[in-house]
Amino acid sequence: MSGTRRLLKQLLIAAFLLVASVTAAVAQEERAPEALFESAQCLVNDAHHWVSVEGIKQLELSYLTESKTFGGHKYIYVVVWDSPKHQQGTIYDVRLLSGEHRGGYSVENNAQFTYNKEKDEVSFLEPPLGGEFRQHQLTTTILKIAHRKKWYEAQVKQLLHPSPKLHCETNVEDVVPAKSAATPAKE
Repeated sequence: MSGTRRLLKQLLIAAFLLVASVTAAVAQEERAPEALFESAQCLVNDAHHWVSVEGIKQLELSYLTESKTFGGHKYIYVVVWDSPKHQQGTIYDVRLLSGEHRGGYSVENNAQFTYNKEKDEVSFLEPPLGGEFRQHQLTTTILKIAHRKKWYEAQVKQLLHPSPKLHCETNVEDVVPAKSAATPAKE
């Protein structure tokens, strides 16, 4: 009897450790990096309403950071996917601000696109601002993001409450109209 009890105790401990490690891994994987989360807060809360979240519970996000473009400024490219299938979305070129607005973000460009996984191709619904060079750069960035297959789910209720210290701005005059960026989450 004591051998059975000891075996049962060991199995329970092993099961607990397995559940704890899986839970920790899932929680760690789902948390968006700070720059991605804050950029998404700018996209949702900025006066331009880059991303409309009406009736949406979560956004599907991906990103890529870059520091080799345009005068050494640091950028984060944020993709807001229209659905969990990751076949179309909008890419936002967001510059990380320095100086007095350190920790802030400036939306520099955006473009709606479709991604064909089978052909590994990106098509833009309308060409992004900046001509062929910029279109090529955004295409390359979207492909890198798609190949990484790293997506984050951000809860809209958390995105709607940015820190008062968060500073968001834009230099874009031609704004792609906001559209619902995701399908409502299942209840």
